[in-house]
Amino acid sequence: MRKLFLALLICPLVPVVAADLPTADTILNKYLEATGGRAALEKRHNQVAHGSFELPSAGLRGTLTIYEAEPNKNRLVVDIPGIGKIEQGSDGQIAWENNPLQGPRIKEGVELTESLRDSTFNLPLVVRKIYSKIETTGAETTEGHDCYKIVLTPSSGNPTTEYYDKNSGLLIKTTATRSTAMGDITVEIVYDDYRKDGDVLAPHKTTQRAAGQEFQIVVDKVEVNVDLPKNIFDAPPEIQELLKKPQVAAKVVPTKAATSSDAGSGKLTIYMAGKPTETESYTVAKEDGKITLNGSGHAAIGPMKVDVDEFKIVTNDKFQPLEAAAEGKMGQISMNVKTTFGDGKAKNEVNNGQGPTTKEDDVHADTIVVYNPFPFYPWTVLAMRTDLKTQDPQQFPVYVLNQGEVAATVIFKGREPVEFAGKTVDLNHIVATGKTPQGQPLSLDFWVDDNRKLIKIAVPSQGVEGYQEGFDRKAPAEVAKPDAAK
Repeated sequence: MRKLFLALLICPLVPVVAADLPTADTILNKYLEATGGRAALEKRHNQVAHGSFELPSAGLRGTLTIYEAEPNKNRLVVDIPGIGKIEQGSDGQIAWENNPLQGPRIKEGVELTESLRDSTFNLPLVVRKIYSKIETTGAETTEGHDCYKIVLTPSSGNPTTEYYDKNSGLLIKTTATRSTAMGDITVEIVYDDYRKDGDVLAPHKTTQRAAGQEFQIVVDKVEVNVDLPKNIFDAPPEIQELLKKPQVAAKVVPTKAATSSDAGSGKLTIYMAGKPTETESYTVAKEDGKITLNGSGHAAIGPMKVDVDEFKIVTNDKFQPLEAAAEGKMGQISMNVKTTFGDGKAKNEVNNGQGPTTKEDDVHADTIVVYNPFPFYPWTVLAMRTDLKTQDPQQFPVYVLNQGEVAATVIFKGREPVEFAGKTVDLNHIVATGKTPQGQPLSLDFWVDDNRKLIKIAVPSQGVEGYQEGFDRKAPAEVAKPDAAK
C-alpha cells in the first residue's frame, strides 16, 4: 500500500486531490477541540474507569477497571467469575501482564516500546512528540462514517492508522500491528458511544478485533484526579519474581515423523510465522449412513497453551450436521460446547467454567461446522464437498461453532505441483474466501489429494501453514549474505 501511494505521487492529478485533504495537524487539532480542548485535558493528571468486559464468542463476561496516570502509567484489571483476574500494567519503565492463559510475563523489546507508548496519558497533548511522522494518507468510509485517514509512525515499532470523522472530528477507528508473545498481531479498535466525563468527551464503548476474536469494553463510570490506591502501578509479586531471574522461552516439540497415509485419519503440524505451534490428530469414519469426524489439537503459542481435547462432528451421508461437541482449555479457561442441529437451528450448550448457558443460531441444513481458532482438520468436510470438476465459484454455508454462520465462496484452482521437503506432489488446490462472524475478511488455501485428504492448508493473512504427516514443510531458502569486505 505504501508503494502504491508513493507511485501515485508521480501522477500529475495527485496535487489536486492532495490539496483537498486537510493536514494531519488540522485533523488532530479538530479532534482535540471536539473532545474538550487542550485546557480541559491539561487539568487531568489521572483517572479511573469502571465498566464491563465481554468476549461473546466464548460467552465470557466480567468487570473491568482501568487506572491511568501521567505520563504513561496504567493498570488494567479484568475480573471474570469462575476464571479469575486478567491484569496488565506499566509503571512507565517496565510493562507486564498476568492472566490465567499465559501466567505472569514481562514485555521486552518492540513489545515493551509499543506498550509504553500506548500507555501515554493525555496522548492528544503530546502525540507529536511520541510519533516521528504523522501524515494524512486519504479519505474513506469506515464503520458507516466518512473519515480522514492518518498514519502515525514512531521512530521504532509499528505505525498506527487512525480514522477521524470528517464532520464531528471524532476518532472512529484505529488499526495497528502490535508485537505480542504470539507474534505480530493486527488489531482493530472501533470507538463508539461518545459521552462527556466532566469537560472531556470520550468513547464509552470500544470493540477490539484481533486474531479472529472480538471483545467489547463498556465504560460505565470515570473518576478524574482521584487519590489512587497506593502502589497501584507497581508490578505485582509474580512479576517482581520474574524480574529477579532470567526468562526461559517456551519450546514447541514438532510432530513425530510420518508413518501412515491412511485416508481415514491424519496428523497435521501447524506453523505460525514459520515456527511449529500446534499439532492435530483426527479420524474420518463412514458408518451406518453417518460421517463422523473426530480429533484433537494442542498448541503452544509463545507461553500460551491451548488444548482442544476433542472436537467431534457427526453428519448424515448428505453432509448435513446432526451434532457437534468441543471440549478443551485455553490456559485455565474451559471451552466446552455441545451442539445439536435441526429445523434450521444450531442449539448450543456452553460451559466455560462460569456455569452452563445456551445459545441458538440460525443455520442451513447442510452447513459446514468448524471451530475457532483451531483445529483445522474440520475443513476436511469442505474438501469432501467441493466439486473438483469445475472452476466456477461454489457457495457453502459455514457455521463457526457457538459463534454464527457465514457464507463462503470456494474456487477449485486446478491441480498443481506443491513442494515439500524432499519431494514434489501434484495436488488439488482449493481457495475458500469469506468473512468471520465478526466481519473480518478471511481466505484459506487447501491442497488435497484425490481422496480429498488435507495435505496442506494456509491462512496467508495470519502467517499460518499446516502440513499433513509425511509431507514435511520445505524451509524457505536462506537469503545470501554479502561477502565480507576484504
